[in-house]
Amino acid sequence: MGLDQVTIVRHAALTKDFQALHKSLEEEGFFKPSIPHVIYRISELIAFLTFGLYLVSFGNPILTTLGVISVALFQGRSGWLMHEGGHHSLTGNPKIDRFIQAVVYGFGDGMSSSWWSSQHNRHHAMPQRLQHDVDLDTLPLLAFNKSVVKNPKKQGQNFFIQNQASLFLLIDTLLVATMWKLYLHPRYVLLKGTYHQLFFMGAHYLVAYHMGFIPYIVSVWLASIYIFGNFALSHTHLPVTAGPMHWVEYALLHTMDVEQKPWCNWWMSYLNYQIEHHLFPTMPQFRHPKVAKRVEVLAKKHGIPYHCTSYFEAVNRTFENLAEVSHDLRHGV
Repeated sequence: MGLDQVTIVRHAALTKDFQALHKSLEEEGFFKPSIPHVIYRISELIAFLTFGLYLVSFGNPILTTLGVISVALFQGRSGWLMHEGGHHSLTGNPKIDRFIQAVVYGFGDGMSSSWWSSQHNRHHAMPQRLQHDVDLDTLPLLAFNKSVVKNPKKQGQNFFIQNQASLFLLIDTLLVATMWKLYLHPRYVLLKGTYHQLFFMGAHYLVAYHMGFIPYIVSVWLASIYIFGNFALSHTHLPVTAGPMHWVEYALLHTMDVEQKPWCNWWMSYLNYQIEHHLFPTMPQFRHPKVAKRVEVLAKKHGIPYHCTSYFEAVNRTFENLAEVSHDLRHGV
């Protein structure tokens, strides 16, 4: 079914204004890389890992706990930095960015950067669109929207779906991380022949060796909570769509920003500016706070909501949505 004339005219006006904004931001240097920022981000990872392993080496329960937390932050923030490398927004050179991505994700998390990119690019193309956004493909562990459950009487009644609000952070995140580390990512690398990634993924287990089995597993668990828990805040509780829409509308209606404040910028590595990230995926993410107001003005001009809420409200909405989906599936709503 084609678009009506009013929608065509509206989309044309939105495209024109978005292109003008994009051009202005390019001319003002917002897409230029910052090597000092890249050095800072990598240095931060090295510091968290080194400090964590040092504390664990004492064998003291309190110091080991602090060390495990530090290594978990290293793993989680490796995921954030890898993500930016995957969008080629670090150095301005896609080959170098992909290499940084492979090293950081491989050594930091024991995972494949090319597998991640193959999935994540599909999410960016059509966020929250049914049968297109792979981030909605979370069965049988999770259902962020009841529309993804094709057989509610069978799929919607399993233990994980019915208890997903409780299990999401405590159990599901670790199960997903473990499945990725031990099966999906190694399998993908072997099938695709990207053996350099396999080398970096193997090097990750040097961290496990130096920590010991239990501290390492706990660090993976905490890191998976950090990554997947924060990832869920920006879109999983928002409406889904079954049809195509304008690029700008996808970003504004199906993603949202979270707590535009310095502490949250660090905690979520600027992915709390999810709207800006979806509109300008190749822009260095630390520049998103400086362009957010201009995006909000664009949204207001075209009558499109610009959603931004506090961190704790986003957490609340995420878990309320998980509970609501379970309830609706249980009662056939």
